[in-house]
Amino acid sequence: MKKLYLLLLLMLILVLSACSGGDTLTVGTQTYSETKTMGYMYKELIEANTDLSVEVKTDMATDTLVLEAMMSDELEIGTTYTGTALASFFTIENPRDREATMKQTQDDFREEYNIKVYDELGFANTYALAVTEEFAEEHNIEAISDLENIAEDLNFGSDTSWLERRGDDGYTAFTELYGFEFGDSSPMSPNLVYDALNNDDMDVVLAYSTDARIDTYNLKTLEDDMQFFPPYDASTYVKQETLDEYPELDDIFSELVGKIDLDTIRQLNRKVDVDGEDPHDVAIEYLKEQGMLE
Repeated sequence: MKKLYLLLLLMLILVLSACSGGDTLTVGTQTYSETKTMGYMYKELIEANTDLSVEVKTDMATDTLVLEAMMSDELEIGTTYTGTALASFFTIENPRDREATMKQTQDDFREEYNIKVYDELGFANTYALAVTEEFAEEHNIEAISDLENIAEDLNFGSDTSWLERRGDDGYTAFTELYGFEFGDSSPMSPNLVYDALNNDDMDVVLAYSTDARIDTYNLKTLEDDMQFFPPYDASTYVKQETLDEYPELDDIFSELVGKIDLDTIRQLNRKVDVDGEDPHDVAIEYLKEQGMLE
C-alpha cells in the first residue's frame, strides 16, 4: 500500500509539473516607463502565443546594466537604444547617420555578444537638454551653446548612466565638445528630473524626447546646435540562443517592428507618468486596441 501511495504521489507531481507550462524567460527594463511598458508587451505576447512564462525585472539602473545582464545570462530580452547601446560597448562609427548606426548596432552585437537587435520599434528616445520656458526667456536661450556663459552657475540634473558613461555620448564627451561644465551635476532617477526642473531645484536637466512631461510641464528642449547626440532608435534586444531554442519568438518580436511611433509612445508614457496608470495595464490595453491581444 505504501508503494502504491508513493507511486500515486509521484504521478501527481509529474502531472502538476506538466500543467505548469514551459520554461521561463526574463525581460529586463530600465527605470523609465516606456521600457516597462514594452517589457510587459513582450510578456503578454509571448505568454499568449507560446507555452513560455515571462518574468519582468523592472527598475534596472542603466541600459548598460540591462545589456550586461543579458551577456551574463541573467536576462534574455530587453529594450534599449542604438546610440546608448553602441556607446556603452563600442565606438560609434557614423554618429550622425541613423541608418548606419542601426546597422552597426545590429552587426556589432550579433558578432561580439550573440545578441539580435531587431529593426526600430518606430520611435527614438533622443536625449535633450531642457529648461523651463521662463528660464529660456529670461536668459534668451534657444540652443545648448547659449548656456556657455552661465553654465558654471547652474545646477544640472541627469540620469546616472549619462553622467558616468565613458563613451562618445556621455557627459565627459559632451563637456569636451561644447567647452563648458555645469557648476553642479547631480545624478538622479530619470523620473525625477522633470519635477526637479519644474520645482526650480534644477536649472537644466537631461530630458528624453519621448517623455510626455515635456509638454505637461511646458518645458523647452534646447537645440543640439553642435550635433552631439547620436541617434537613439528604440529596438528589441534578444539573446540569439534564446531565439534558436524558441524560434516562434521571432515572429512575435518582428510584429512589433515599426508599430510604435513617437506620438504613440508619448501617449503611453503619459498614461503612466502623468495619469498614474500601471505600465502592465497600459501594455495590455494598447495590445488589445491594436488587435494583437484578445
